[in-house]
Amino acid sequence: MTPDDLMPPDLPALLADSLRRDLAAFVDSVDEAGRDALASDPELRRAFGKVAASSRFVLETLTLEPGLLGKMYASGALSGSATAEATRQRFAALEETDGEQAFMDELRRLRRHEWLRIAWHDLAGLAEIEAVLRDQSMVAEHCIAAALQRSRELLAPRFGNAVDRHGKNVDLLVLGMGKLGGWELNFSSDIDLVFLFAGGGETNGRSCVANETYFVRLGQKLIRLLDETTPEGFVFRVDMRLRPFGDSGPLALSYAAFEAYLQQHGRDWERYAYIKARPMSAHTSGAELREQVLRPFVYRRYLDFGVFASLREMKALIDRDVARRDLRDNIKLGPGGIREIEFIAQLFQLVRGGSIPQLRTTELMRVLACLADKRLLPPRAADNLREAYRFLRRVENRLQAFAQQQTHELPQEGGARARLAYAMGFPEWTEFAADLAAHRERVSAIFEEVVIGPERPGAPSPRGAWDEDLDVAEIEGILAESGVDDGAAVARIIADLRSSGLYRRLDATGRRRLDALMPRLIASLANQAEPTQVMRRLARILSAVGRRSAYFALLSENPVALARLVELCGETDFLAGRIAEHPLLLDELLDPRIFSEPPDRAELESGLSERLEYIDDADVEGQMEVLREFQRAASFRVAVSDLSGRLPVMKVSDRLTDIAELILERTLAMALGQLVERHGWPMCVEKGNSRRAGFAIVAYGKLGGIELGYGSDLDLVFLHDSCGEEQYTDGEKKLDNSRFFARLGQRIINLLSTQTRSGVLYEVDMRLRPSGKSGPMVAAVRAFEKYQREDAWTWEHQALLRARSVAGSTTVRQQFEQLRCDVLREAVRRDTLQQEVATMRARMRRDLSRAEPGGFDLKQDRGGVADLEFIVQYLVLRNAAERPQLLTFSDNVRQLEALATEAVVEQEVAQRLTAIYLAFRQRLHRLALIGAEGVIGDEELSEERGFVASCWDSVFGAGSTAG
Repeated sequence: MTPDDLMPPDLPALLADSLRRDLAAFVDSVDEAGRDALASDPELRRAFGKVAASSRFVLETLTLEPGLLGKMYASGALSGSATAEATRQRFAALEETDGEQAFMDELRRLRRHEWLRIAWHDLAGLAEIEAVLRDQSMVAEHCIAAALQRSRELLAPRFGNAVDRHGKNVDLLVLGMGKLGGWELNFSSDIDLVFLFAGGGETNGRSCVANETYFVRLGQKLIRLLDETTPEGFVFRVDMRLRPFGDSGPLALSYAAFEAYLQQHGRDWERYAYIKARPMSAHTSGAELREQVLRPFVYRRYLDFGVFASLREMKALIDRDVARRDLRDNIKLGPGGIREIEFIAQLFQLVRGGSIPQLRTTELMRVLACLADKRLLPPRAADNLREAYRFLRRVENRLQAFAQQQTHELPQEGGARARLAYAMGFPEWTEFAADLAAHRERVSAIFEEVVIGPERPGAPSPRGAWDEDLDVAEIEGILAESGVDDGAAVARIIADLRSSGLYRRLDATGRRRLDALMPRLIASLANQAEPTQVMRRLARILSAVGRRSAYFALLSENPVALARLVELCGETDFLAGRIAEHPLLLDELLDPRIFSEPPDRAELESGLSERLEYIDDADVEGQMEVLREFQRAASFRVAVSDLSGRLPVMKVSDRLTDIAELILERTLAMALGQLVERHGWPMCVEKGNSRRAGFAIVAYGKLGGIELGYGSDLDLVFLHDSCGEEQYTDGEKKLDNSRFFARLGQRIINLLSTQTRSGVLYEVDMRLRPSGKSGPMVAAVRAFEKYQREDAWTWEHQALLRARSVAGSTTVRQQFEQLRCDVLREAVRRDTLQQEVATMRARMRRDLSRAEPGGFDLKQDRGGVADLEFIVQYLVLRNAAERPQLLTFSDNVRQLEALATEAVVEQEVAQRLTAIYLAFRQRLHRLALIGAEGVIGDEELSEERGFVASCWDSVFGAGSTAG
């Protein structure tokens, strides 16, 4: 075998002479097994040439260790099928090494061989860069674990083990930070570590020392085993500067001291750093520490746009250092480099990780995927960042793999450039440089848009109408110059806000954020038709936000969100009031779909599932808080789509109904799970057969009729199908089924309607159950049917017509739907139906109308909504025995369609009544959105009301009681 036999055919001529010399030395040294492998395997020979040309480290290692190539080839380590288990076994063999120095030497050799294996896979194209980085990180973790175990063994003869005050062993928890924590370790990375331990106590060996002392010594030993340079080199450079108080802090810290440090001294840059924190060892408390200590520190519950300013400061420091040291060709720190991609990902993690659990990961590529999935970044932008990150990390690994040096600088010398381009798969430097520049330009553009965007020139001056030295008249003058109408009233609101207790109570950060926001906010008033009204509503929202100044930063950092807020405040007091009551809704303004894409049922359902995904099933309070946040956010989105005209009134009610049904399903699951955990499942034995008893929720009224409004109560009835000679739960704490279901019903009501700091989900009305308030909380299906057949009033049959099952056991729901149809066909008293319906309607009109002279109660007065609904209900109930298809649906619109289809009502009349009904409901929705009662002017909708009144007279007679 000659060097020419191993030369890659596509090697640039500039590299040929130096590689031929290096290959000659290798050919002279390699053993027979290595020669035979290269001679017999063309694929190995091709890969060898590519790798040797790209990495002096690999070729020198194989030359200095003549038997290594044959050994690694025989073991399969150089093939694409190398496994993590094989790596684990190689590290397990270290346990057989005796002596500290021998261990250190062997660990260094093993790490060198693993690095050669990984470089081979990378440079030969056998692994994608994500797998390469993860492999490198895993090897580092194996090295740390092996060194930690040997450190314990070396200290054990003198100190024994560290134990707590109860005699239980305490171990060292090693947190991997930075690229190691993120599974992104590169070829020549340092490893950033933090050492923690559970708590106080002392060692149990012949030299008894406090745990604090022991773990410092254990950490020092661990660092020495990894970091010290021997004739075999070193394993990793260990950097401990990210620990609390940095170099001046203790090497190892207890969990309690660590948590106290984060709460009292933790700074923004440490929040960035601890995004990447990951327990290295299989430590029982590692996950608990991350969840209970690190997560609350890093990820704030509410949107935290205040991090923009600190990130910009950090980036400015880096940019100054880049300029000072002329690091423009640095692929990590230079423009469009790795650090800018990391900043973008970490920015979104800190801002939104508190509300989006998928962002609470240490892995950058998963973050970018989540940003695209959640539409926090345009998909193309996220793709560009992913492609650039892969490209830049490949460049970084090849720069460092050549001579195993920690560098991020692009080479200037011709041969080095040719080698890097070749290692990256480009025939020449110019093509590689063009591709690299394109990636970096795209990264810089996205970074500018996401991070720097709100600060670009053209933003309103920080001075102006918000200047603290101005009086009301001066503010009015500035507003007039800016084109703001009604400047005196607006100026007074601005001055009052500036002198308010809100402003005085803000800390320095809060004032700075509000001062940055107000010029932008005031400038937006120039485009408003009613600036005084808009400013009054905005001031209410700002006052409600209070000391949660991160919301000021949210609006200041997001001009589009601010514009959407101003637009909504110009539309209605209803939405402004909702935001003032629940500032978390400001998050919804960041979603570009809020004005363009109304939500559908599938989106609502997936959104709720995502919110609940990371909440423990046992955390009832956490689940309820999520449900309340979901309800508020989803209803807000529906209202915005309603006001913008993108959702017709039926779709508005459909979506509000969907929201309620999804919450009922989840609430039932929660309540049932709590009771089953304590008492077991409700079982019943009937005629010797045992089965699980079921439970279902039946919706009446607006929810049953799929006509829910923004402030509607939920009219509910609970049913179960337990019956037979034995009816008990099957748990250790047995309970009679009737008591079980009564508790279940009560628990559902409590979960839905209990007042908390976040408000209630829904007010629940149970008065439509059999026998009303005096009846049982949950009725058996058979008892419910008996009541409906024998004791129900006509108005209860009217209510049943608008009922439908919405959650619970499929069997019970099917039983209800069947009995509903049977009862309404067979049990309605049709001989007195007309008179009873008319009498009930007359009583409602008399008792419930809210109209004053000159006004019209759109729901209760003659010719209004209730008249129309009663007409439909009467006609359906009168004809249901002969025409059961009339009972298929529970809502008025489709019942009207069915009446026309069955020729009970003329098609033209049904269509006119449907259009009028939808117009009435649309008007009621609009009144609800401005917080008004359902009363309109006496002349409004007069033609429509007249048509409904004439239909009433036609059905019930002109002299009927309701007329």
